[in-house]
Amino acid sequence: MSLWGGSEQESFQKVLDAFKTKTGVTANFESQRTNYSTILQTRISGGNPPDVAIIPGIGFLRQFARQGSLKKVSDVGVDLNAIKGNYPPGILEIGQVDGTQYGIMVKFNSKSTMWFRPDRFKTAGVSPATDFTSFVKLLGDIKAKGIPPMGLGAADSWTLTDWFENIYAKQAGPEKYDQLFSGKLPWTDASVATAVDTMKQAIKEDFVAGGITAGLGRSFTDGIGQAFAANGTAAMYYEGGFVGGIATGQTNTALKVGETIDWFDFPAVGSGKTVTIGGDVIAAFTTKPGVKEFLNYMTTPDSGAVWAGTGAIISPIKSVPASAYPNDLAKREAAQVANASAVRFDGSDLLPSGGGDQLGAALQTAIQNKTVDWAAFETQMQTKWKAEK
Repeated sequence: MSLWGGSEQESFQKVLDAFKTKTGVTANFESQRTNYSTILQTRISGGNPPDVAIIPGIGFLRQFARQGSLKKVSDVGVDLNAIKGNYPPGILEIGQVDGTQYGIMVKFNSKSTMWFRPDRFKTAGVSPATDFTSFVKLLGDIKAKGIPPMGLGAADSWTLTDWFENIYAKQAGPEKYDQLFSGKLPWTDASVATAVDTMKQAIKEDFVAGGITAGLGRSFTDGIGQAFAANGTAAMYYEGGFVGGIATGQTNTALKVGETIDWFDFPAVGSGKTVTIGGDVIAAFTTKPGVKEFLNYMTTPDSGAVWAGTGAIISPIKSVPASAYPNDLAKREAAQVANASAVRFDGSDLLPSGGGDQLGAALQTAIQNKTVDWAAFETQMQTKWKAEK
């Protein structure tokens, strides 16, 4: 059971077909596109869970694991020691609850990609920045040439949480990141305000095409359009690796990789280069025949290569070859994560249910240069963490 439909379902079906060819086991796919977590919980409570499910958000993974609904990976028959070497540091940990492996990440996108227009960079006589100080200077240099530096679609407030998470993971470091997004470090810690202040050096009136207020009313796909639509004017747009597929497949099919669309690494903050990602984990609710084979298959380069070949995802499995990806943008995205010194999962997806939306709202306040009450926010988060235990 999964919440994927449309092209995502079609891509995943190719993996299921390859699994059947390899093992002779048929995996039937059930798509549940609305109220996924509610319907999944109802199925569990009624004693009729799917054998395997894609879990939307790590808060839900913790909920299902702690109520005893999920099977431990070891109980299903997957040898954790045998598969550990298949993944970059930090990937398997995403599927752990209280130190026990319940889920395995099966697909992701980097959230550390800064998308840009090579043609507009050329016109402005500028190059991609490697660190945040030079990135802020880059925004000013582009502005000075009369080109709007950056699109912004912040009505979807999760885009702002992705900015914050990239900066925080690099500036405060991966260990503090883990503490903040697990409820162990308070949001009143000085590192939070420091990261927000750094973020506001880039997301400000002068650098956002159309200004901050308009950006707060614009969807993230319309933000992509500010840079990449046929009538777009901005030089850059920040979001995850999925921007490439949306921009070239929907926004403007005339885009040419390396000429009118490309990306560079989200700038380092100080010496910090931690890469952030967003993705999906798979977990088992039963130990019926075929479940062990399926989970084991999903940890192999065979499954990763089939899925990567659709262009829909990046595989977390290190040995999936670059040749499996259908274009240069995806190949480089896979390499960025595989070669990262540290990888951390999307922080807002690690928060208890609803916490990510509240963080996004706080950051919408922050970029308007209004004061955020982080003490009140911390109280809200602690209430959510306690409710989850």
